[in-house]
Parts: sequence; structure tokens; C-alpha cells
Amino acid sequence: MAPETVDELIFYEALKNAAEHGGKASPQAVMGKVIARNPLLKGDVRALMPRIFATVARVNGMSSGEQEKELARLSSLSEEPRPTAGDERGLPDLPERPEVVVTRFAPNPDGPLHVGNLRAAVLSHAYARKFGGKFILRFEDTDPKVKPPILKAYEWIKRDLDWLGIRFDEVYYQSDRLEIYYEYARKLLNRSAAYVCECGQDEFKRYRAEGVSCPHRARKDSQSAFERMVSGHFEEGGAVLRLVSSMTDPNPSLRDPPLLRIIDTEKHPHPRLGSKYILFPLYNFSAAVDDALMGVTLIFRGKEHLANSHVQAMIQTRLGFSPPFSIQYGRLKLEGYILSKSKIRSTLGSTSFTSPWPTLDDGWDDPRLATVMALKRRGFDPRALISLILEVGFKPSEATISWDNLAVLNRRLVEPKARRFFWVFDPIAIDVEGIPFESKTVLLPVHPSNAGLGSRILEVKAHKGKAEFLVQRKDVVSATSGSIMRFMGLFNIELSFEGDRVSARFVSEEPVAKAPIIHWLQPQLAIPSTLYFAKGMDLAVMKGVAEANILDSKVGDVVQLVRLGYARIDFLAKDEVRLVFAHD
Repeated sequence: MAPETVDELIFYEALKNAAEHGGKASPQAVMGKVIARNPLLKGDVRALMPRIFATVARVNGMSSGEQEKELARLSSLSEEPRPTAGDERGLPDLPERPEVVVTRFAPNPDGPLHVGNLRAAVLSHAYARKFGGKFILRFEDTDPKVKPPILKAYEWIKRDLDWLGIRFDEVYYQSDRLEIYYEYARKLLNRSAAYVCECGQDEFKRYRAEGVSCPHRARKDSQSAFERMVSGHFEEGGAVLRLVSSMTDPNPSLRDPPLLRIIDTEKHPHPRLGSKYILFPLYNFSAAVDDALMGVTLIFRGKEHLANSHVQAMIQTRLGFSPPFSIQYGRLKLEGYILSKSKIRSTLGSTSFTSPWPTLDDGWDDPRLATVMALKRRGFDPRALISLILEVGFKPSEATISWDNLAVLNRRLVEPKARRFFWVFDPIAIDVEGIPFESKTVLLPVHPSNAGLGSRILEVKAHKGKAEFLVQRKDVVSATSGSIMRFMGLFNIELSFEGDRVSARFVSEEPVAKAPIIHWLQPQLAIPSTLYFAKGMDLAVMKGVAEANILDSKVGDVVQLVRLGYARIDFLAKDEVRLVFAHD
């Protein structure tokens, strides 16, 4: 490679690195990329470094506009493609499906998405795309008392879906549609398919258990009574609109099921509506009306909603609509994790559950949880979650996913691109004597099999044959005097113990057979670091030092900590790095 070509390559890599790091390139990062592109330069590092430092200084002195112009002249920056929700061509056939496929994902925004309720979103989106149909996002937020919506959760859910590559074609908020539900309630009343019931809760339970109609079913003023419900004449619990069905149905839950009820919104204001309304639809009524009006033709739902699907079909039939196809699947569990939003909310409110760092989303992103945002913070690739759901599919049996299986899916995706760095846990300093050099440039691969990621540069310093190194305490405390160990990529040492003091002497640079290989850092190559290690609901806070080359990364990058595992960079500064452990 001609010298001018090398300089152009250095210039290009410096511009790329500057674009990735706020306009300021790092000489070490540029060196690694240049060496990866032209391995023949590896033997001439000392001669190359001045050229790199000069070029980096030149690039860092340019305006952002100048940097962008020069980078465009040399080559366009490549961006990783946005994630997609998987290859729909490999999806199994449905037992039956409509000619036109319109699906919906209808979460209650009382919290963000988690692994359990992700199933409906992934399957609904995947099959809509497979058959060229429409995918609808619908927020079912009409219960301000028992499952009150969280105002932030609307955006949390949208953000989670976007990260997963799940794109919706239309979005609806049921809280915007209350007048529509009133209109269709009046249609049922006009057809004598509903009535206003003023029985107490316990009283109606007794009628239902006995299989007899309550006295209000035969009333003649249900239409005017309903208008009094709308206008606020009744207090909470004072009246309910019920569907006329069979009070002898074998399934008691199908006997005159409730459609709308009154909620005291002075005590329980809706986060979007305040106390403007007091009459709210129950899930079955709003879902039945919306599925019909939005043209939903295919629904994926858990088996626990089987009775609900029957109620909704009855409502739709009474209103003159055809019920959609419905596919039920079993519950999905993640081994060792809570998948109930109410239980997660209770856990977050517990004094024993405290986060050791500032939370980003009211605690829902804590890595001990199985929310989508928590798994993202741990360093999971969205495609791993999509693959998990598609592998399980819509099997009717209950499925429990092991954490190891999820980790395997993620490892396949992050391993090819995760850069390697030393991270020394519980460091202990040892002095090494007899070092045959004052300075040595150590080049280590950023990735063992992906040369395109470049090399890491570690400048090892010694003074009069002596230098201090930081190693993991557990790597040396169990050894004995005279033990030979190898500093990865550097040289071999012989350990010596005098009481609690550990020292060593240089042995050789060439590898020694069967010598344990340990990672290391020197103080000038290390920065303080914290690793948050979650296992189920337990969290360990591990203190150590990270290789300073990690500063060439960005918050959100997933890296591999040598001899430990994969972690996501959660915070990055010159004097501190915080990481969240993903898995080994």
C-alpha cells in the first residue's frame, strides 16, 4: 500500500471515528481500524503513530460540517439496518384464516411491555405482514380504577414496539372513543339485547349462581335508565348495563355479562380524561365494538380469554357483525422472573427493592425484571426476543422459557459484533520485576474472528525493569509461590508470596505450556468501573476497572468482557464506566 494511500486510509478512519464520537476521534481507535484494514502495518506501529496523531488532530480541528463533507467524499457512513420483526415467510400456517387479514395488539397501558404480553404483539404483526394485511395498535385504557393507565406507558409501549421493529399501521386510544361505545350500547338497548341492572354485586352473583334472571331484566325503562347512567345520576356501583344472554348457560361467566359500569372519576381520575366521564365500558364490550368497527379479522389471545371471546362474539352478533377468527395460545413464562404487571408494580414499590443507579423509566427498566425495556438495558438484541416468540408460536400448551435459551438466541446475534475488552474485578496490584523493556505497544484483537473490528492498543510501561499490574484477586490468591502464569497477549510471570503481599518476576514472552492465562491492566490503562449483575430478582454490584480503550465505545454498545461475558455500556465517562451484565 503506497504511503499516500495509508494516509488516506488514516484520514477516512479518523473521520468515521469522529462521526461516531461527537466530532472527536481517538488515535488508539483509529490505529486499531487501520491495522485491521492493512495487517502489514502491524510491524511498523511506532512509525505509524505520529501520522495517526497528526491526522486525528487535523480531523478534530475541523468543523462538523467539514468532517461530514470529507467523509462523504471518501465514502458514505454505513448504518446498521433497523431491526425487523423477523422473516414472516417461515411462519407456520394458521388452522384457518380470513381472506383479508387485519390484526391488532391491544395492551392496557398500565405498564410497559414484558416477555409474556409480547406474544400477542409479535404474532399479530408477523401474520399481518405475512398475508399483506393491516396491523393495529389499540390502547385499551378504560379502567381508571382497577388497572389505571400510566400516562408514560403509552409512549413506553410505542418505544418498545419501535425497538422491536414492530410497526403499526393505525393507532387508537379507547379513552377517545367513549361516545362511540355509548352509541352501540344504545343500539343493543333498542334491540332489547341489553338492560340496566341495579342489583348489588352480591345480589347478582346469587342470581347468576342460581341461574335465574334478576328483576331488572324485564324492566321497560332501560333506555332512559342508561341515559341517567351517562349523565351521572347513579353513583359508582349503582347500575350496570348487561347483555341479555342465557342465565342457564353452562358457563356462569356467560350469564348476562356486564358491558358498561360507573366509576367515580373524582376519586379515580383517568390520566387522559380526568373526571370528564364516569361511564366506562368493560373490556369485552369495548373490544367487541372496536374489533368490529376497525375490521379486525384475526385475533391472537391467551387461553385465559376463551370465555371473553365467547362474550365478545355474542355482542358482535347482536350488533349485526361477524366475529373474527380467534386463535388461543397457552401462557408464556420466563424462568425465574415475574411477568405480572401488578406484581412488578408492587415489587417496584417495595422498600427492599431499590435500584443502585438512577432509573430511566420509573424502575421498569431495572435489569432484574423481564420487561422489554429492562432486557434492552441488559444488552439484548430485539431479534432475540422476536425469535423467542416465533419459536414458541401459538401452541395451546403453557410454555416456560429458560433464561439460558434466551441467552443462546441473543449470543448468536451479539457475538459477531461485540468488541472485547479487559475488565478486572476486585483488582489487586502486583509488582513485576525483570521486565526487559521500558515501553511496549501491545496489539490485541478487538474480536478474535472479526478482523474488521480492528485492534486494541495497550501501551505497557516499565521503569528500570519494574511495573505495576492490576489483576483479579481470585486469579492469584489460590496460587502458590513459583506458579507460572501468562498475562494475556503480553508475557509470562512467576508469582511470589510474602504474607499478604503478592509480587512476580518476568519469565519469558513466548507462551508456556499449561500456564494459566489471565487478563490484566496497568493503572494508566484502567478506569474505575461498576458492573451490575442481575440473576432473577437478585442483583450484585461488582466493582472493578475497565480497559481504557472502552472509551472508544458508546452508551448502548454491547461488549464482551474477557473471561466474563457480555454486557451493555450503561454510562460512559473518562473517569467512570458502568455496565449491565447480559449473560455469559
